[in-house]
Amino acid sequence: MTFTHYVINETLRLGNFLPGIFRRTIADIPVDGYTIPKGWILLIIPAVHHLDPNTYEDPLAFNPWRWKNIGRNTMAKKFIPFGGGNRACAGAEFSRVLVAVFLHVWLAKYRLTKIKGGDVARGPLLMFKNGFYVKVSEK
Repeated sequence: MTFTHYVINETLRLGNFLPGIFRRTIADIPVDGYTIPKGWILLIIPAVHHLDPNTYEDPLAFNPWRWKNIGRNTMAKKFIPFGGGNRACAGAEFSRVLVAVFLHVWLAKYRLTKIKGGDVARGPLLMFKNGFYVKVSEK
């Protein structure tokens, strides 16, 4: 189910459900001549990391195969769909397994045919401007 894992990662990268993650600074942080003082709260927006063209080639394209060559360092520091570090979501791996099983059953038993829609609108979350309509039929 390697490819399924790639699809799940790519879906989480493009359409993360977390608009932002709050973290408190544990030390002064210098940024471009400014200092963010220790104890301040930062809002980290995963989409900023997930759509970085320096990390992901053609970041707005849905390309599950990109995960074949992405190393552990990128996964640890630039891919944070469930938060990161000590405060990562405890159910992250369970969620991945649940989605993998769902996709397997769904795609093995049903066929999806696009009817209309699918124009992507980006905000803090991925949305479809006029919806995305599909016809579901048994195989």
